[in-house]
Amino acid sequence: PDAGRRAARRRAVTAGRSVVFDDIADRYDDTRGGPRRGREIAAALDRVLPAGRLVEVGIGTGLVAAALAELGRPVVGFDLSVPMLRYAAARLPGRVAVGDAMRLPVPSGAVDGAYLVHVLHLVGDVGATLDELHRTLRPGGVLSVTVRPTPRGADTDLHQLMHRLQSGFRLPERPDREDLVVAAAERHGFEPAERIEVHRDHLLMTPREVAARIEDRSWSWMWAIPDDAWRAAIMPVLADLRALPDQDRPRPGNELVPVLAFRRR
Repeated sequence: PDAGRRAARRRAVTAGRSVVFDDIADRYDDTRGGPRRGREIAAALDRVLPAGRLVEVGIGTGLVAAALAELGRPVVGFDLSVPMLRYAAARLPGRVAVGDAMRLPVPSGAVDGAYLVHVLHLVGDVGATLDELHRTLRPGGVLSVTVRPTPRGADTDLHQLMHRLQSGFRLPERPDREDLVVAAAERHGFEPAERIEVHRDHLLMTPREVAARIEDRSWSWMWAIPDDAWRAAIMPVLADLRALPDQDRPRPGNELVPVLAFRRR
């Protein structure tokens, strides 16, 4: 995106509105693990979600919903990004629509299960989103969310450089930290039901790939950072990334993704 589009995106992020992924729709799947990622998460969701009508909030390009559909699960999905939904519509014809997490076009009590995958930290208001999901779920229905990943084992050289880059900025606390999500869910009419973990095996990135993603600013946490501060921070990190040995050797993923399930009271 050009400087004007980056500035508009930064204003949206910092103003507390839901984050929209229009600008990276054409390369989202390639940078987020593709169908393998969808199958990993879908297998976990299949364990915790009830039978019946399912809704995905923040369906994106439909990777997870398509994998659930392959498992025989009836899923419809909503997203704010029309460019992302074009990809989702190709995977799930007639089952996707534009929709805001805080104002879903779904009747009250009409849904058996709902889920958000790496979305809760992107909505403009977590409490309002949980209230809306409580409205759409039937009594006893299940809400499942992924929360902020947790480290697993020692960092690779690649992950150490990524941590160094992130630590150079004063980033706001993510609202999808597990303890915060559990507390918020209980405040908004849900009770904990189940917890499982998924190892992010799809994140096998090479130094060359990570350097390209940094230059492209494809991770959403990067979007709120002013251009001048961003350029100053990335130059030494990019130099060290390009100096790493085995530029095309994937480094193993080192994170576990908690998948939480809550029952609607």
